[in-house]
Amino acid sequence: MPDRPGKAKAIVSFNGGLATDFGPSFPGAPQNGALALPFLLQADNIYYELDGAPHKIGGASRVNAVQVTESGTPKAFHGLTDVWFQGTGGSETQKRFAYVGTRLMKEDVDGTWDELTTGLEDNRQPAFEVFGDRVFWASTSTVDVPRTWDGSSASTSVVGGSPPNFAFMRKHKGRMWAAGVASNASRLYYSAFGNAEDWTGAGSGSIDIDPDDGDRITGLWSHKNELIVFKGPNRLSVHRITGSDPSDFARLPFVSGVGGINHNTIFGIGDDIVFASPRGLHSLAATAAYGDYIEAFLARPILSRYQDDLNHSVLKEGWGVNYQARGLAIWLFAKSGGTQKNVYLVYDYRFQPGRWSTWGWDSPWLIGNCLAIVQNAARKHRLFAGTVDGYAYECDIANRTVSTASAYTAAWKSPFLNFGSSAHLKTLEGAWFSFQPKGNYTFTFGYTRDGNAETTTMINQGGGASTLA
Repeated sequence: MPDRPGKAKAIVSFNGGLATDFGPSFPGAPQNGALALPFLLQADNIYYELDGAPHKIGGASRVNAVQVTESGTPKAFHGLTDVWFQGTGGSETQKRFAYVGTRLMKEDVDGTWDELTTGLEDNRQPAFEVFGDRVFWASTSTVDVPRTWDGSSASTSVVGGSPPNFAFMRKHKGRMWAAGVASNASRLYYSAFGNAEDWTGAGSGSIDIDPDDGDRITGLWSHKNELIVFKGPNRLSVHRITGSDPSDFARLPFVSGVGGINHNTIFGIGDDIVFASPRGLHSLAATAAYGDYIEAFLARPILSRYQDDLNHSVLKEGWGVNYQARGLAIWLFAKSGGTQKNVYLVYDYRFQPGRWSTWGWDSPWLIGNCLAIVQNAARKHRLFAGTVDGYAYECDIANRTVSTASAYTAAWKSPFLNFGSSAHLKTLEGAWFSFQPKGNYTFTFGYTRDGNAETTTMINQGGGASTLA
């Protein structure tokens, strides 16, 4: 049916993600009967369909039914990781390895956490790495020394070979590389070739990375045949270690003014590295192209939220992971006004440019303390979170098993639409909203006309029809 004179139809579609640094309105006019929204004012507890539509994130289920406690007090998961041991039997064995309270613990994919080692300092930031069919652990404690576990022993053992008391490590070119030694904050150490428990023999050594520059080494990542070294948290810089042998190892300054906040917020996405700094969230490829200009920030659309609305005193305790099953880069931080890590900044890198959302910003989702990508019992790579209440959770699943008191809400909001220049009066005659039911519950659809109060209507997904007045 043709449109009547002076009237036009416009289909509004989602063409962008959360952008807190844009204005509250969008003055674009429909083109060929379509208006693509370039950003959203709110996008919480959602991810995006490939057509751009928002989809509520899944729930969470406890991995361990019995809470991990010490002397009756629930203890926080400071870090957890998925470990596979190949062994000699021709088939691999999966274990989950965690630093909980003052203990190192393991879980045999049976829902029970078993103690391996106790007596460690509490509330330190851990690091994990696998080398030579063993898992290695270190932390920011200046008292506890690095430890290792073979997957079958009843306890972990102290890393041999006289290692420095490093806080984090990364496997690279057949060696273990480590940093975070309190007495030598800018020194990068490497083990002998093929042996992560030989730190003084032939082939081992160290490299000083801009000592006395006011920063310390904060993180490491192996990338494209080079070791990338991050420094912070003040002047900030990134460095490259090239070469394959101590005879040709070399340090090349990469960029200044951009650096890392900690080891656990650095991770790879395809052919790139993403990382958190005190200034924002970055891509190594974009940093290489633009240096410290604003274009180097993945978080450019939400920079004010990152810089003004997070607790920067605890940024160094953040976590980040590549949730590849959803195409999401996820960072976990604490909001301003508290120290508990309770908000997820989520970057959907399937789109160009990527699209941002948050989990837990405007309504609770899952208060985490650390993140990991773990294979579940069905061999699917899923997002796991360790929390401060003695539980580990498998996240983004259909059936939520935590208390009903911790319900969460998905919410998204478009900017105010002028449908063209605000100098021209336009009358909206009718509107319709299309959605695919995802659950047997109602949701609220709200809209605001000019300066009027918001009008809302409840839409039932359970099969009944709803009409928007």
